[in-house]
Amino acid sequence: MNWKHIQLIFHREMNDQLRDRRTLFTITILPILLYPLLGLLMMQVAQFNREHTVRIRVVGLENWPKELPLLDRQQHLQDTLGLSEYANLVDFETVPWPTELTDSADEPALKELEERSRTAVMVDEVDAVLLVKPEFEHLLRTRLAVRNAASTEQPNDSDTVPEPPPLAQLQVPSSGAGVDGLQLIANLARDHSQIAQRRLDHILARWQENWVARQLASAGMNPRLVEPLHVTQTDTAPTSVRRAMMWSKVLPFVMLVWALTGAFYPAIDLCAGEKERGTLETLLSSPARRREIVWGKLLTISVFSIGSALLNLMSMHLTAGIIVKKLAGAGSPEIAQALGPMPIHALGWLVLLLLPMAAFFSALALAVAALARSTKEGQYYLMPLLLITLPLVALPMIPSLELSLGTSLVPVTGAIFLVRSLIEGRYAEAVIHLPVVTMVTICCCWLSIRWAIRQFESESVMFREADRWNLRLWVNQVWRDRGDTASPSEALLCGAIILIGMFFAQFVAGSSISNWWDVAKSTIAVQIGIILMPCLLMAAFLTRSMRRALRIHRTQPSHLVAAVIIGVTMHPSYQALVAGVQHVYQIGPETMQILQYFQNMVAQQHLLVVLLLFAMLPAIVEELAFRGFIFGGLLRQQGALRAIVVSALFFGFTHTLLQQSISAAMMGLVLGVIAWRTAGVVCTIIVHFINNALGITLAWCGANSVALPRGLSWAIHAEGGEWSYEPTWIAISAFLSIAMFMILFTRSQDTQQSVLVEMA
Repeated sequence: MNWKHIQLIFHREMNDQLRDRRTLFTITILPILLYPLLGLLMMQVAQFNREHTVRIRVVGLENWPKELPLLDRQQHLQDTLGLSEYANLVDFETVPWPTELTDSADEPALKELEERSRTAVMVDEVDAVLLVKPEFEHLLRTRLAVRNAASTEQPNDSDTVPEPPPLAQLQVPSSGAGVDGLQLIANLARDHSQIAQRRLDHILARWQENWVARQLASAGMNPRLVEPLHVTQTDTAPTSVRRAMMWSKVLPFVMLVWALTGAFYPAIDLCAGEKERGTLETLLSSPARRREIVWGKLLTISVFSIGSALLNLMSMHLTAGIIVKKLAGAGSPEIAQALGPMPIHALGWLVLLLLPMAAFFSALALAVAALARSTKEGQYYLMPLLLITLPLVALPMIPSLELSLGTSLVPVTGAIFLVRSLIEGRYAEAVIHLPVVTMVTICCCWLSIRWAIRQFESESVMFREADRWNLRLWVNQVWRDRGDTASPSEALLCGAIILIGMFFAQFVAGSSISNWWDVAKSTIAVQIGIILMPCLLMAAFLTRSMRRALRIHRTQPSHLVAAVIIGVTMHPSYQALVAGVQHVYQIGPETMQILQYFQNMVAQQHLLVVLLLFAMLPAIVEELAFRGFIFGGLLRQQGALRAIVVSALFFGFTHTLLQQSISAAMMGLVLGVIAWRTAGVVCTIIVHFINNALGITLAWCGANSVALPRGLSWAIHAEGGEWSYEPTWIAISAFLSIAMFMILFTRSQDTQQSVLVEMA
């Protein structure tokens, strides 16, 4: 590459962007003004954030125990309860128990009282109603007397601690069911009614504590028996570390979202905007190569992405500092101490995270913006890009997740976890996972930049016309322009249809499988109805030749032999990969029980039936779909790498479990390479079938305690009802697989040329 050309393009694009007032406002002015305005709004709204008084009607307060009343004569809470904070927050209204309803066993009259109470709550006359039934006090004392009598019958051992009386179950649900003479009626669809229920639960819990303590004291026992333990908590984390932990969850999310937003709008202007202004043709006809143009635009977008993220961080830092000081001066030192100012070292680690993430987001934004034919269309692409990126950015905010080998392999997420560990001072943990995170980040940046370059090298992408879309004209064009294979967009659509079908099939199949025949029927329905049928229909209507669309071509005998050898020799390595993935991403106990139940069900069937259903059928169907129709469509326009990677991802996502998806995606990459070099799906079907058959055979033989043949003892280890490969055979088979791949690569050129001649 000519770096002088890149520098000239970079200066040209920077000058154009600096003259664009809309871009400057979105990237620079808005971040500076946003957080101070939000802080000002929060401080203004905070004065309206106060506790509101709730209205609670108590029906039958005269039925409450007189020795420990709930309310005083002024209908306020008793001072002995120690709930002075509720003095102005709860407004009690007492209503005597109806004289005609002296016994709660009178169901019609009780139902009428409950209905009147519900109506009062629904029409917002009160926020909640507490019914104190006449038998409430009797039930309390009866339970206490029964328990005291039971305790006196037991031998009095000095080493035995007397059991306290049972607690009165006063917290009752708002559904209407009475417990121990109390019934609480509330409308949980209203906020005030929910608040009233929570406050009343707290009040009744405090009254219950006092009641139990009083009963214990009257029985000559220590009231502290109900709370024998008092734990003093000591936090060893310094205040700065606690603040860093809180900010380490918020800052990366905000920074990376703004980094993506700051990259996308300049990318739209540098691609779709230049198409509208007619300046892109002039740039493409210059002496600069397409990759040099991409690098110049990429540097420009990265500058704005980094600048936007840094301005947001600085504005948030200053605003947070001012708000914390305001809270400390307003009498909220606890909140101010918990939040505190943003740690300075956290900003440094975030800047280190920002550099590769800005390059990654900038390349993604540039590649996506290159597809747009206008600025308006380009803005529509922002939402799908955010929907794909936000889960990766938000995943580290889940409390149960932390930096590990599994999370470090996830793009973007692993980098955020690494920076969180650095911010929180766990440097040893960060150093251990630094190589993996660095490798994944470099691969993501390289793939995104590669994709952007491919977009600019495609004439059909660069010179797309911004015409109005008409359904009938589009259908006629699709039918008229049919090719021997699907187009890339049709291949992606087919993959999306399969994934959506698999998503809904999981719920339907999971609720209807109870025996072997259900398993067989659901497997056939998923394989043929969901995976194969969309490919056959789209191949029949969108291509000129179904055979070529599914990539069913003649195969050389040497390729068939190589496929058989690769299928046999690659399986031990694949089994080792599956074990490694399950070690990194461990399967949950419930899922393990389901898998064990399924394996036991399969082990009871004949091996030939199992191989036909779970080895032969998936090998044919999935290869025709993923390495046939989808692969052939993505392979057009010199998209070999795109076809291999995307078809492998589709193939992996069709598997239910995450562990299976990762292993299948890795296998899909190998099968994609074989499909590319052999120019068909016959060899991939053979490799896929042998891999499935060997795995099923090993599991079936182990479950049925089949004796291991003596001739295989050096390669297969059998112990405890499980068959596994010996390390020696794993190493030898891996070497043989690599040798077969090298032979396959050297002898596949003639096959590709013959297929091209046949298609011509």
